[in-house]
Amino acid sequence: MWHDQQQVHAQPGGGLPLPRPANDILIKNKVIPIFAVTSGMQGLYDELSSHLTQLSSVGKLSDNSDDVATLIKKQLDSIISTTKLNPQAPTGVTVTVTPRCSGDQAPIGTGNGCSGVKIDEEVKFDVLVMVDECVADSPTNAYSFNIEVPGIATIPVEIEMICACDCEEDGSQIDSSTDCSNAGDLICGSCQCHSGTYGDICQCNQTTEVSSDACINPETNSICGGDNNGKCICGQCECIQPTREGYMRWGQFCECSNYECPRNLDNAICSNNGYCFCGDCDCNQTPNGSPKQSTDPQFNGTDCGCPVSKADCIHPTTELECSGSSNGECVCGVCNCKQDHYGEFCDICQDCGPLNCTKYTDCVECMFEGQDEGKTYKECDCTVETSMSNDERVDTSKLGRHKQCTPIPVDENCDIIFYLHYEDKGTTNQPVLLEILIDREPDCPTQPNIIAIVAGVIGGILGVGILLLIIWKIFTSIMDKREYTKFLEERSKAKWNTGLSPLYKEPTTKYTNPAYSGKLI
Repeated sequence: MWHDQQQVHAQPGGGLPLPRPANDILIKNKVIPIFAVTSGMQGLYDELSSHLTQLSSVGKLSDNSDDVATLIKKQLDSIISTTKLNPQAPTGVTVTVTPRCSGDQAPIGTGNGCSGVKIDEEVKFDVLVMVDECVADSPTNAYSFNIEVPGIATIPVEIEMICACDCEEDGSQIDSSTDCSNAGDLICGSCQCHSGTYGDICQCNQTTEVSSDACINPETNSICGGDNNGKCICGQCECIQPTREGYMRWGQFCECSNYECPRNLDNAICSNNGYCFCGDCDCNQTPNGSPKQSTDPQFNGTDCGCPVSKADCIHPTTELECSGSSNGECVCGVCNCKQDHYGEFCDICQDCGPLNCTKYTDCVECMFEGQDEGKTYKECDCTVETSMSNDERVDTSKLGRHKQCTPIPVDENCDIIFYLHYEDKGTTNQPVLLEILIDREPDCPTQPNIIAIVAGVIGGILGVGILLLIIWKIFTSIMDKREYTKFLEERSKAKWNTGLSPLYKEPTTKYTNPAYSGKLI
């Protein structure tokens, strides 16, 4: 809450001081405050919220404030479903706002708006502006002010007054008119009462009748519940009846109605299971106010939302309420399950009773660590027969009904695996633990063979290299064979010239001796 020590506006009647600058800042910036307070501070902030002209909400927190998110969401849902108008009328101007709520909408307590407004739903208002007197210093006789729609918009209003009517000048005034109970003058269609009388038609006498102070509700300090709820006539409240069919308002101060009561999540008054009477739900009556018959469904709760009958909480098989008092209790016709139980009838319990694995952790660890010493389950303080498996692992195929519990860490990267062997007994099929079986060997992940991995990587690299060489050799051989075949084809097609070359000379020279006769000497 924000305070200005230099300027604090005290409310009439000695109420909580309201920091005027804070209210103006909220309106200017279109801020909607939500006060989430504990029970000890709720009354203080309720009064502060009632003095704020801006839309605001107050919600009560639990003692440890762990429900703050839920509370804020609930209050926010209430705020966004409320639409109202806040006239910022200056002195001399009276503005009356009358909401025309429709459908599931309902007038709010201040009488200037509707609650239960849904998205894209229209809300209509009748706004009556009355000027008490003309502005003496204004040449135009004009007023200007704003009507705030909290958190949404500002509606500017300009008023230009006619301070003198033609009917006042043409002599049409009727003195002591019968229309004014012979106690006032009829001027321009309205009564101007003589001294000692008051009222719309001057029907009230100040000397013999109770003054308007008798219409002030001491609890709310309002006259007849506000301008939208009633009018003070001759010291008595005359209630204004809502336009919606079936809605009524009554009471000494028009404080009672049959629609301003707690509602359920569907916004139904008294959950459509009771009668709304002066702000409280009477669950012994029907929504139209007639007494319920013994055969009618009975409800209780502030909003008549809780069925008295517990038939919906009875288990169809066991015929027990919420499967027994140890499992849950029936609240408002629904089973409220205790810890570790769930289901429509609180009949499901996976980790409770004899099947709660955490209860046997110490026993299992003791048996596992003492198996070489031959420890028995009694030596390990086990509450039920506990044994180690004959083989490395428990043969679960022979157990029947059993449950594998969460492994217990024993060494680095190793866990103890154990099982609960049980059977269902009795009419309620409650599990009964028969024995606990433990794997003789811990469950450890297989360590990787580094040498095999390295050898595999190297072998893979070599294998890929050799494969690439083989592929390259096959490719080059194919290409060489193609080139050689092509060469042979081209050579077979060539036509060679077989004559001697003119440049060719015999490698031998022959000489003839002319003197030789063929005879040797």
